[in-house]
Amino acid sequence: MAAIRNGGGWVSIDIQDGRGAAKTLPMPAMGMTLNGCMQVWEGNTGRWRIRAHDTVTDKVIEASSLPGEDVPFSHEFGLRTQLDVEFIWSEPRDTTLYLWVGLGDAEGDPDVCTPKGPSGL
Repeated sequence: MAAIRNGGGWVSIDIQDGRGAAKTLPMPAMGMTLNGCMQVWEGNTGRWRIRAHDTVTDKVIEASSLPGEDVPFSHEFGLRTQLDVEFIWSEPRDTTLYLWVGLGDAEGDPDVCTPKGPSGL
């Protein structure tokens, strides 16, 4: 919820042999629609495929991105949600993926795609 209030934030994901994963705990979502924009940090290399599966509604968001590319997204949640997210890198080795996830309407506010604050990089 803090990330929503703050307009987004940075996420770091451990990548082993070109793959990584993250999972949220089950949480209330109250049927809200979440709009935003993702951007792989420009210091990462290669192509990234990101697949987020909402296990409660069985909906999937998929994106493919190069570093620095804006990737707008929109997802309508049910009353509850739990996300399983898979990250696949075009390079089969180990790294840390740094991902900006901006929250807000990317069409109405293109700044949502612009990373804000310290990335910790």
